[in-house]
Amino acid sequence: MVSDLPRFDPAARLSKLARRTEVSLAAPASRPRLMSDPPEDPASLPESQPGLPVLRPARRGSQRRFTLLLSGALVVLILIRLLTTHPLPTPSHESSGGAVAGYLIGLEHSDVGEVRRYLAPAQKSQASAVVKALTSRHDYIAAPGLALVTQGKSRATVAITLEVCSPLPKAKEYDCQPLGHSTLGLPIQLTCAKVEGDWYVTTIFKPD
Repeated sequence: MVSDLPRFDPAARLSKLARRTEVSLAAPASRPRLMSDPPEDPASLPESQPGLPVLRPARRGSQRRFTLLLSGALVVLILIRLLTTHPLPTPSHESSGGAVAGYLIGLEHSDVGEVRRYLAPAQKSQASAVVKALTSRHDYIAAPGLALVTQGKSRATVAITLEVCSPLPKAKEYDCQPLGHSTLGLPIQLTCAKVEGDWYVTTIFKPD
């Protein structure tokens, strides 16, 4: 017995395949879905470590300011010293300052003739005693200078600065002190007089 089998129609089969192809081409292609990482739980994150201290160079403003102040103070001290103490002028009889300069240089070098030259005529005979008063005690003067000169027509007063050096007991060293701190009782200013047009010192510079 032979059953009826469906007939194979090639044209119909091709037509059906063509329709499926058109449908598949017309349908939009599905895009792949991008899966992002799931958000992390904030509680599960590790605690951030405290940051290390930032090292910064020390400020030099205060140090520089201190250095400037110290330099300014030194300059002021030097100016005060220069303004209050004048170097000795050239020894001469033309001014009271010149006469005092010659007198002090003679005392500094224990030069009796130089001391006599600048002492006033009435005091010239005491030149040797003035020098001996210092040398017999082994004292000497150093760094003489003029502080203030007050001069009139025939008389003048000259304030002086110098150091008086005295030997230390049982030692070969000397202790030098400013004139105002000396215990020898030496005068801190000298008087001068103008005699026949020339200036001379009238103060006897020796210990009491």
